[in-house]
Order: sequence, then C-alpha cells, then structure tokens
Amino acid sequence: MRKLIGVLCVILIHMGLVPKQDGSPRFMFINALKVNAKYFQTDNLGNLYVVTQTNQLNKYGRNGKILGTLNYNYTGNITQIDASNPMQIFVFYRELNKVIYLDNNMAYRGEIDLNKANIMQATFIARAYDNNLWVFDLGDLQLKKISDKSIVEQTSGNVRQYVNNNIAVCGVYDNNDRVFVLDSINGILLFDVFGSYLKTIPIKGISDVKVSTKNIYYYSDGKINQYNWQTTLSSSSLMPDTARVQKMSIEKERLYIQKPDSIYIYSF
Repeated sequence: MRKLIGVLCVILIHMGLVPKQDGSPRFMFINALKVNAKYFQTDNLGNLYVVTQTNQLNKYGRNGKILGTLNYNYTGNITQIDASNPMQIFVFYRELNKVIYLDNNMAYRGEIDLNKANIMQATFIARAYDNNLWVFDLGDLQLKKISDKSIVEQTSGNVRQYVNNNIAVCGVYDNNDRVFVLDSINGILLFDVFGSYLKTIPIKGISDVKVSTKNIYYYSDGKINQYNWQTTLSSSSLMPDTARVQKMSIEKERLYIQKPDSIYIYSF
C-alpha cells in the first residue's frame, strides 16, 4: 500500500496537483497558444500581449482567451511592448523612431515622435511612473524621460561614468519606484524616478528580465531566478519545461514560456 501511495504521489507531482517536496512552486498547465511569436509581454492583470512575425499585435487573457487585436496599423516592425499600465499600452517602432499608445481595448490613442525630442538612436523604452516615457538613447548613452509632447524632461547623464566596461543595454523597466537599465555586460543599473544613478545590481549575462514591485525574475540554466532588489536576497526554482525556451514572464500567479511555435501558460 505504501508503495502504491508513493507511486501515486510521483504521478500527481508531475501533473502539478501537489507541491514538490523540495519547496519548488507547483505548476499546473493552463493553455498553449499556437503562435510563432516575435515578442510577448504581460501586464499586472495577467494579460498577455503577443507580436507575431507579421507584426500583428494580439491581446490574450490570463488563461489564453483572445481579447483583442491592434486595429491601427503602421508600416513598420514592432520592436517592444510596455504594458506595465494596462490602461495605457506603449508600442515601440524603433525603425520609425516612434512610440504609439493604446487603451485597454487596443485602440489607438496617440503617439510620441522621438525625432522631435532629438533622440535618433532610441534602443529601448519603458513607461514612467507618471505615464511619461523612459528612453535609452544609444547616441549619447543616456536614460531620458520624455513627455507626451516629445519634450525631454530628465536625463541620467552618460552611463559610462557608472561602469568600467562597454555598454550592452538590453532593456529598460520602471516599477513605479525605481528605473532599471538592463546591461548584459555590467549588470542592472538602478536609478531613482528622477533619473539619478543609485547602484549596479550584479546580475550579468542576462538579456531579459521581469521586474515587479520588489523582485527581479530571470531565466537561466533551466531555472526561474528571483532577486529582491531591496534586500538583495535571491532564490531559484526549476521550470516545469526547459526545452527550447526563448523567453519567460511571471505575472499574477501565472508563468508564461515562449517557444519557437507556441506560448505556454502555467498557474503556480
């Protein structure tokens, strides 16, 4: 009988119905979206925004139900989505040097022309805590905050003064308290909401992260790694699936894993 119970427990663990004994999260498969995604992002409600290879932008609910499609088309490539405010979604077209913003129904509401701000080499963007726009300008290696009138309001100064190596910026994030500039060579450069440099978080060799209120999540070596930027405590747990993973995100008790042909949704 004990042997039978043990076998059943192993089966249930693999099905995601009981917690693992090592303290790792319990993952349960929810859905798989059959899409060859170029990029995806999530918001704090658990919604999922997927950019296809043909630059179609679709919005899905936290269980994978499609909720809407961008109905305003640019003749350009979508480079990045910032959905940290589900009511105001930023869509970055690097080739056009423009950012358009949408409402929660994916309807066009306006745009920011970065040329008017004299930013010609914008690489990454992020919604600022006050719904303005952070831009990392590769032209002069500065983090800049832009108003909806395309006016530069704040700058960080050249970030080379804060590091000892070359710069390889991979992303910008604002969690309403701090601004994070991800640099795969030097780590994560941390700024306050006014663009003043605070410190560098020593997480290197990473090209994508998910930033929440207190934690930074990133995928490495088949694991979900968590770093609390306030306490500097870190932990890691095994992923439910590690084959051909391109990107992952964590949001609202959901884990999203992008593979070449699908995006998988798990609860935990």
